[in-house]
Amino acid sequence: MGLPARNRTCGRGDPLDTEADGPRAVPVGGVRALESAVAEMQEHVVLRYGTLYGPGTWYAPDGLISAALARGAVPADDAVTSFLHVADAAMAAVSALTWPSGTFNIVDDEPAPAHEWVPVLADVLGAPVPPRAEGGGAPWERGADNARATSLGWRPIHPSWRSGFRTALA
Repeated sequence: MGLPARNRTCGRGDPLDTEADGPRAVPVGGVRALESAVAEMQEHVVLRYGTLYGPGTWYAPDGLISAALARGAVPADDAVTSFLHVADAAMAAVSALTWPSGTFNIVDDEPAPAHEWVPVLADVLGAPVPPRAEGGGAPWERGADNARATSLGWRPIHPSWRSGFRTALA
């Protein structure tokens, strides 16, 4: 169920949202500074993780997103998210010890708009399924592509949030 090419980013040289303002400007600026500092080293690997789900995350049954779903406060709009189970994040970190220098997106195989993933998560968590919201989805909410990491042999245990939500959160 991939996204159209215009909504996906490549695994090499994905630009950060350098125009971020307001509250987003602080973490984006921090990531830019960290990646810039790391890139000064001759050998370096930067892992850009997707939105983490699984035990101990906001997306766990006792997490903030579950509570927000119960209140009807999670919009099922067009904003695209790339997810990653915490076990897949750990496996990527170990795998990356042997990778060449560079920046890698560590995400599952299926970036998706909220109107696709929110109803599935709500169902898994036993929360009311919100109605589809029109619009939403800022330009920076575009999803990411894991092709560069998978070309080096990394494969997520949970290749899609669809099955990952059901097996890891139910």
